[in-house]
Amino acid sequence: MKRFLKFLLIVLSIFSTFLIGFHFGKEKERARIPKFQDDSEKTF
Repeated sequence: MKRFLKFLLIVLSIFSTFLIGFHFGKEKERARIPKFQDDSEKTF
């Protein structure tokens, strides 16, 4: 049982790290978009 919990903790850690990295990577890409392009998407 102890092995399973350790394995589960490792898998959850890796998955959460991936999600956090993905989230911040998306924000970084959005920051590179100029404002005039960002405003045009909101009107549609």
